[in-house]
Amino acid sequence: MPEIQLSGVPAAPGIAIGEVFLFRHDEPEFQQYCVVESFRGAELDRFEESLSETRRQLSTLRNRMSKLVGDAIARIFDAQAVILDDVEFISTIRNAISQEGLNAEAVVHRTANSFQEAFNNLDDEVFRGKAQDVHDVGCRIIRNLLGKGDSAIGPLDRPAILVTDDLLPSDVVHLLRKNVQAVAADLGGAASHTAILTRSLEVPSVVGLKDLTNRVKNGDRIIVNGNSGKVILNPLAETITSYVVKQNKYEEYLAELVDIEKHPAETTDGHRIALKANIELPGETKAALKHGCDGIGLFRSEYLFLTSNVIPGEEDQYKYYRQVIEAMAPNPVTIRTFDLGGDKVFTDLPLPVEPNPFMGWRAIRVFFDQPKLLHTQLRAILRAATAGPTRIMFPFVSGIMEIRQLKEIFEEIKSELEKEGFDFNPDVEIGVMIELPSAAIMADRIAKEVDFFSIGTNDLTQFVLAVDRGNERVRSLFRPLHPAVIRMIKMTVDAGHSAGIKVAICGELAANPTATMLLIGLGLDELSVSPLALGEIKKLVRSMSYEEAVEFTGKALEYDTAVELEHFCYDTMKHRFAELPIWFDNNSGNNY
Repeated sequence: MPEIQLSGVPAAPGIAIGEVFLFRHDEPEFQQYCVVESFRGAELDRFEESLSETRRQLSTLRNRMSKLVGDAIARIFDAQAVILDDVEFISTIRNAISQEGLNAEAVVHRTANSFQEAFNNLDDEVFRGKAQDVHDVGCRIIRNLLGKGDSAIGPLDRPAILVTDDLLPSDVVHLLRKNVQAVAADLGGAASHTAILTRSLEVPSVVGLKDLTNRVKNGDRIIVNGNSGKVILNPLAETITSYVVKQNKYEEYLAELVDIEKHPAETTDGHRIALKANIELPGETKAALKHGCDGIGLFRSEYLFLTSNVIPGEEDQYKYYRQVIEAMAPNPVTIRTFDLGGDKVFTDLPLPVEPNPFMGWRAIRVFFDQPKLLHTQLRAILRAATAGPTRIMFPFVSGIMEIRQLKEIFEEIKSELEKEGFDFNPDVEIGVMIELPSAAIMADRIAKEVDFFSIGTNDLTQFVLAVDRGNERVRSLFRPLHPAVIRMIKMTVDAGHSAGIKVAICGELAANPTATMLLIGLGLDELSVSPLALGEIKKLVRSMSYEEAVEFTGKALEYDTAVELEHFCYDTMKHRFAELPIWFDNNSGNNY
C-alpha cells in the first residue's frame, strides 16, 4: 500500500511509531416506537432510572480520575454531570415522552443531537467540547435505557497507537495503560477534550484528522508526530528510519529540557525574563511547576462557569482561586476576570443573539450591565489573595473610562470587605489585557492608570487585521507575525515602560518558537505560555543574548509584509536553533 501523509492539529507533543488500534464510538442501536398514553408514566420512570444510573457512573468515573490524574481531568465529568441537571435538556426529553408518546431512547437521541448541533455551530472550541459532552452523555443514557451498561476502549494487549473518531473523557482511563503509545483522532481541536486529556497525560496526539478512521484497519503501521501535527500511514522503510532518528532526537531534547527547567529564563548576557504559565483549571498548577514556571501569567477564570453552566457563588469562587494561589505561592498568580459573552455562553446568563458576538456584549461590558458578577468575583479574589501574591487582570478594555470605572468598583469592594470584617489582601495589583487596537493606541495613557499590561495577541491580531480566525474563508489571513501586529506590540511595550510598568504577553504567539527572539528583542518583561511549552521557550531564552535579540528585532521591524517577516523569523530561528522539534517536519516558512 502507498505511503500517505496527513496533516491535523498537534494536540500533545511527542513522536510515536507503531501499529493501529482502531476504536470507533458507535452510537447504540435502538428502535423508535410509539408509547400509548397509559404507559407513558412507566416510560418516564424508565428514563428517570437511566438518569440515576448515568449519574452514578459519572460520579464513579470522576472519583476514579481524581485519584489517578487529579482534578484537572476529573472536572470534565462534573461538566457532564451538569447536563443531567440542565432544565432545558431534561424538560425537553420529559415533555416529548409524555406529550408525543415517543420511547425514551428516541427522544434522548433527538434532543442530544439538537443540543450538540447548537454547540457545534459556535466558533469557540470550548463549546465544541460541550457538544462532545452532550453526545457522550446522550449515548450513555441510551445505553443505560437499553441495559447495555458502559462502552469504552478495551484493554490493549500490546503497544499500539489509538486511532479513534473522538476521545471521550470516559476513555481516559485506558490512556493510563502503558501500551497506548499515542492518539490520533478524526475530531477535535487545540482546546478539545482530547487535547486537554492527552496533554495532561503527556501522550503524543494529533486531532482534527477528519476521516482517518476510514483509512486504516487494526495492525496497520502508522507514525504520529504530535510536534507538527503530521500523521503517516503505511510508512516506507526509509520513512520509519528517518522518524526513529527524529524520535531519538526528541527524547534527547526532552532530557535537556528537564535540566533547563530548573534554571531561570535568563539570556546569556544576564537579561531576565519572567516565564509563566497559562492555565484553565487548578489541577494544571502541577504541570506548570513541574516544567519550571515563574508563576501563572493567565488564569482563565471563566472556565469555572463553563464547566458548571451556573453562576458560582462567592464561597465557591474563593475556594477555587485559593487552591491555585496556594499551590503557586510564593510565585504570583494573575487571574483574568470572567471573559464571558461572545460565544462563551451558559444557561444562567442569557445572552442576546448578536450578528458579531466577538465585538458585542462580552467581558467587562457584561460586568457593567451585571455588576453583581464583578462584585462577587472581585470579593472572592481579594479574599483568596491572602494565600499568596495575586494580580487581577481585566480583559477587553477599550479605553480610559472603563479602567477608571473598574478601579472605583475595586476600591468600593475593598471598603465593603473591611467593614464586614473579612480577611483580604488590599495590595493586589490590577492590570489590563491589551487586545483591542484602541487600547494599544491609548496605551501611554492607560499605563498611568494600572500596575501592568498583558498583551493578548489572539484577539489583537483578529481585530487589527479584521480577520475572524474561526472563519475558514479568511483564516489564512490571521497572521500574528504581521508587521501591523508587531508594531502594536512594540507601541504597547514602549508605553508601559515609559510609565514604569511591566508588560507581558499571554497570547498564542508567546509560545511560538519562531517568535521568541523577536518578542525578547521588543522588550517584553514576561512571556506566559501553556505548561508544556515552558521548557522549550526557556531553552531558547537561555541560548540567546539580549543584545542579539535586540539586533534581530531591529531587522525584523524593517519588513513591510507578513510573508517577509514570517520567513525572516522562521529562517533565522531554524538556522540558529536547528535542534528544536518544531522544525522536524517543516520544510518551509509557511507553517506557523
